[in-house]
Amino acid sequence: RVLSCGLKDFCAHGGDAAPGTAGDKRVPKIASVVGILGHLASRHAGSIKQELLRMFHESLGSPREHHKATVPFLLQLALMSPTLLATVSPELVDSLQPPVLNQLHQHFSAVPRDELDGVVGVVVHLLCHTSAGALRTLRFLLATA
Repeated sequence: RVLSCGLKDFCAHGGDAAPGTAGDKRVPKIASVVGILGHLASRHAGSIKQELLRMFHESLGSPREHHKATVPFLLQLALMSPTLLATVSPELVDSLQPPVLNQLHQHFSAVPRDELDGVVGVVVHLLCHTSAGALRTLRFLLATA
């Protein structure tokens, strides 16, 4: 429920923009979401990881408006919480098989170039700050490239 409410608020306040961009007015509410999830992660890390991955995969195959903002929302959460990033990053890399990569490509094909550059910058930043599963991530990047 926390993730769902956070996503709804994110969408209501311009969730299509790249995470971390200027003019971000949703920081106080998303900070609350991050705080709540961080607190819950100590006892419910598996459930949180499962829900984050479910949200990610569900959003890729859906044309619904709030699903378009799911990936930027999840990236913003990861930027704000190293704990959430560490919780989900190893399994996310494992799930990035060719069909999912194709869905990601289709998902972002209509995004304006400047916003796409912002998303890529955020992903690179997150990769540089990921210690959990770093070797697996590097192997994935090399194999995929």
